[in-house]
Amino acid sequence: MSILDGVAQETFDDFGDDFEDGALTVPGARVPDGQGGFKTGPATVYPCLVLLTDYSDYRRQALGIPATDRQVLVLGASLPSGIIPAAGHKITAPDPAKGLLPSTFNVIAKTGDPAAALYKLQVK
Repeated sequence: MSILDGVAQETFDDFGDDFEDGALTVPGARVPDGQGGFKTGPATVYPCLVLLTDYSDYRRQALGIPATDRQVLVLGASLPSGIIPAAGHKITAPDPAKGLLPSTFNVIAKTGDPAAALYKLQVK
């Protein structure tokens, strides 16, 4: 048993009400097209709890984050087991700048914690 066991669920229980409904879209697997090439299979959409935020000016400057990029926080326990956001996925989140209308973003980068309780996604 690890000290990290259960942290993701505890985080979900404590903060789940503070997050909004969103969705993670994972592209389908590449499959042969029968002509020597490949095509992408159908995408899968996973509901999850998200929070869209903006980076501080300090973080943008210190880390070289473009002004057009945003940050989406995803509660790890709101995703099915084994589903981890990654670059190339899409995330849909209510956008406070648009009156909480859902906006879809491309995931550029992901950071997280060892317990997979919270994923921080850099999106465009």
